[in-house]
Order: sequence, then structure tokens, then C-alpha cells
Amino acid sequence: MEKTINDYLNNSTKLSKKDLFTTLKQGADLIRTGLDYRSLLIFLFYKAISDRYESEVNRIIKEEGLSREEAYIIANSDFKMYDENNRELITWKEITKKSNYLEEFQNALIKFAELNPDIISKDLMKALLDKLGISHLESEHKARLDQIKRIFDKLDFSNVDYDIIGDAYMYILAQFAPTKGKEGEVYTPYEVIKLLIRLIDPEPGSDILDPAMGSGAMLIEAYKYTKEKGGVSRVGLFGQEYNPDMAAIAKLNFILHGIEKNLIKIQVGDSLKKLKFDENSQFKVDYVVANPPWNQDGYGEEILGNDISLRKIYKYGFPPNNTADWAWIQLMLYYAKKKVGVILDQGALFREGKEKAIREKIVNDDLIEAIILLPEKLFYNTQASGIIIIFNKEKQEDRKRKILFIDATDLYVKHLEVRKLNKLSNEHIQKIVEIYKEFKTIPGFSRVVDIEEIIKNDYNLNVSNYVTKIQNNNSVSIDEIKELWKNIEEIKKEREEKEKELKEIIRIIVNKNE
Repeated sequence: MEKTINDYLNNSTKLSKKDLFTTLKQGADLIRTGLDYRSLLIFLFYKAISDRYESEVNRIIKEEGLSREEAYIIANSDFKMYDENNRELITWKEITKKSNYLEEFQNALIKFAELNPDIISKDLMKALLDKLGISHLESEHKARLDQIKRIFDKLDFSNVDYDIIGDAYMYILAQFAPTKGKEGEVYTPYEVIKLLIRLIDPEPGSDILDPAMGSGAMLIEAYKYTKEKGGVSRVGLFGQEYNPDMAAIAKLNFILHGIEKNLIKIQVGDSLKKLKFDENSQFKVDYVVANPPWNQDGYGEEILGNDISLRKIYKYGFPPNNTADWAWIQLMLYYAKKKVGVILDQGALFREGKEKAIREKIVNDDLIEAIILLPEKLFYNTQASGIIIIFNKEKQEDRKRKILFIDATDLYVKHLEVRKLNKLSNEHIQKIVEIYKEFKTIPGFSRVVDIEEIIKNDYNLNVSNYVTKIQNNNSVSIDEIKELWKNIEEIKKEREEKEKELKEIIRIIVNKNE
């Protein structure tokens, strides 16, 4: 392992993304048993920000001719790694050269939180460190962390783009997703996040909320997407997360992606019971996105109905106690001014009882714009097909009283790293987004359905009720079907034009005869 790292570091002045991922994969292999994967995240975070801080200090000394201590103070403008009062430097190099570096490392992280409360609170950092228990590890696990420390000692992040560092952070999360998925931890594959954000299509300057934020990946993708659209992203990112240690992971994730701290607001708490941003009952955002826990129990009327202030949020009705899917939908609809995009288990489309009663009212209010049935085996914690539902409070006139159903179950490739899983390719994402934007019927793939038909089907939104796959022994691609359908549409248009011409000729003849 040491040889691998030295080989590429000795031959490169700038750490490449490929080499960084190779090294992180080796680090991940070291901690798969007995150590929490978040230890690797913490090491990456602290080494990366330390290298960038020290690089800025050296630049200030060289260009402005200041002393090192003066440079420390000026470099503190982005994020602070120097305590002016105690004249204490808490960078990676300073901490890890000490014999009891693991204990000092934890102290440095808490000090970082104290110096940068606008980035991460001391309580959140403590919650994460308590979960990791780095300073109380057995000797075998300490030895593995020593190996990982030596790996990071050799990496230089001072000239590495924020995007690459942020991608590395997400790469670590993905490396451990299969294991954490089996333990019940929710991880949304990047390709599904990418698809959802492109369906929502947020504008630069808009506000976006994720009430089930997790590691912050959806908000980060929304930031990157709006930045690509507008050059500079000034979006407001709002996230709430139930687990304090995961909220801390999200905070660090935002930092490593280079997102300005004034754009990010994070709260810890149970969103279904209280969204903490809504202190004056006037909080609204343009877009709301989430992959909430599927079929979450414990949120029936006996829980949510006790708080009178929640009744305006759950105005369509309280969900059954055994699944909160339609509670999440109502929460998201309440706070959205424009669009909502949610990932759920497909059972939410057709279950009876209280869920059907809620679904009926939302369908009648014409809030659902599109439903996409995803391929099976995309998610780490279930092999079942998920769905994406897009709600739109500003439907175009020609989309009113209509819902687009897309059956994307055949759009997948085999996952290269996890044998039993599938994934969406960029081409698949593009196809789904194109059909959504065109809002068209493509036989065997998509169908625009009038709400009256859905009412006749007793408000059952199961995609298979509306999109029938084409049974054909010969393999036909979606592109071929789209091309055929395009030709049919052109023929229909040409026929309509000819009919108009014929009617005009008949009109002229009739007028002459008169």
C-alpha cells in the first residue's frame, strides 16, 4: 500500500481524482471490520481543510511578506484553524505529530467547532465523535487507524479542487452503503439523486429544502446543478436531519464541496413533528426534495394529531400508524411554493385505507405531475423498485388535470462494484428527463393520463395500470420507439395540414358556385 501511494505522489505534483479514489479504497478496506466508516470521512475532512489552510498561509507569507502568526490570522477568514487567544494551531500536521494524536485529534475537532460555530456546532461535533469513540479503541483498531493516518500524511490536498475533494467524500459514503443499507441506514444512489434534481430543475437563486437530509447529497447536487445552469449558484439550502451524527456528516460534506457557509442552514430534529425553520409559520421554499425513510411507523393520528399546529400541514388526513409515506408528502407540499420531488416505495401508489383517502384528495387537487417507476435493485437497503413522484403547484395549462406515468424498469445497467445491484446510466437519466419535459406518450414506456381515468380506477396510481409494456420477441430500444412515435406524430400533423388545405379548396368551390 505504501509503495502504491509513493509511486503516484512522486510522479505527480497534483493529486488526481483517480489516484485519490484508489487510495481511499485502500483506506476503506482497512476499516471494514471493527471501525466506523465515518472515521475515514473525518480523516479526509480534516486533512483536506488543513492542507488548504496551510497553503493559504504560505501564500500570504510569500506575497504579503507577513509573519507566520499574522498569516494564520488572515487565513482564518474562510475557516479558523488558529486560536488567536491561546496562540494554538490545530492543523493536521500539528496534531498528528504528537504521540497521543488520536486524543489530540478529537480535541482539535472540538476546538474547530468552537472556532467555527457558523460551520458546525460543538454539540454536533461531539455527537459525531461520541459515535466514533476514536480515543477508546482497542490496540488492533488503533493500529489500523495508524495505517490510515500514514496514508493521509502522504496526500497533499492543497491544489486539489473542491469538487474532487467533495466527490471523494461521497465516494467513501458509497463504499460503505451496501453494509449500512443492510443495517437499515438509508443511502440514496447518486444516479437517483441526479435524476430527481434534473426532474425538479431548480433555478439559480431559489431556495431548496430537504427535510430528510441524511448526508446532504441531494442539496449538494441541487447546488451543483444550479451552478451549472447559472454560472454562480446563490441557492438557499435548508436541511433537517433526525440523527445528530449524520447532520454533522452533512455539515462536513458541504464544507468539502466548497459551498459557502452562508448558503447552508441545517437543523437537527424530527421533521414530521416540527420543521425547525418554521418558527413564525411563514417559512416557504421554492423546491422540496427528499428520500425519506420508506414505510416509517409511529406517525399516525395519535402522534401527529395531538399538535393542533400540525393540522394545517396534514390537511389531507393523517397516515396510518404503520407507514408515514403520505405524511412526508404532505409535509413537503406544505412548504413548497413550486415543485416537490420525493423518492418512495411504490406501495404508496396503491395502498388502501387512510393512504387512499389522502391520495384521492391530492389527485383531485391536481398536484401530481409525474410518476416514474424505477428499476429494481437500485437501492442498497431493498431490492424493490422505488418510485419518484413529481408534484407541481405551477402546472402548465396543457398539463392540468393530467399525470405523466413513466415505466423506467428496463432502464438499467449492472452495477460494476456491487454484483447484486443495478444502476442508472447517464443515458437513462437523460431519456427519463426528456420524456418528462416533452410530457408525451411513448408506447411501452410512458403515457399521459387524464385524471378522470384515474378516478375511474379508484385513485390507484400503480404505473402498470397505465403503461403496458410492449411484448415483442425482437429487442426494440426506447430510442427506436421514440423515433417511430415521432414519425407517427409527423404523419398525423401532415394529415391535419392536408385536411385543412382540402377544406379550404372545398370552401372556395362552394363560394364560387354560390
